[in-house]
Amino acid sequence: MSLGKLLPRYRIRRGRPADAAGLSAVHERAVRVLGRRVYSDTQIESWVHGNGPARYVEAMRDEGEIFEVAVARLRGIVGFCSLKGEEVRSLYVDPDWTRLRVGSALLARAEALIAEQGHGKVVVGASLAGLPFYEQHGYRVLKHRHWRSHGGLMIPAADMEKPIDEMLPGERLPRRAGRRG
Repeated sequence: MSLGKLLPRYRIRRGRPADAAGLSAVHERAVRVLGRRVYSDTQIESWVHGNGPARYVEAMRDEGEIFEVAVARLRGIVGFCSLKGEEVRSLYVDPDWTRLRVGSALLARAEALIAEQGHGKVVVGASLAGLPFYEQHGYRVLKHRHWRSHGGLMIPAADMEKPIDEMLPGERLPRRAGRRG
């Protein structure tokens, strides 16, 4: 039996404003569960402060962010990635769906879309919790820094990048509403 038959099924599709509540829920759960590995309770609370569905609608409609959403039939939204220009602005996966290639599939989709737009690199502002994930996918740390969370705390993070020419040929072609499994 192939590993693919053991993985839960989901599909990736373009995000829309109606997804906002699901995006917010995945974001908050991922930060609260996965972020605790490297951040304090105070930092976590500051990170999720003020997060809500309206922020995702605003990002899509007013800020021009593109969202790619991983959806499982019985579970709903299990992960998402957003991008604008050459930047992956967010990538969150529900903790129950980590290590199932959802994040990798979302990142590959974002990288392909960025490459299609003609950019020469992909940039990410990574949390310390996400740093190993991005390093495993070929990203290099440019510098460590702090970012101001919505709750006002300065939280450690890293600026990372990956040149498009270092992507594998298959990473450049996005899979529309592809099934994973």
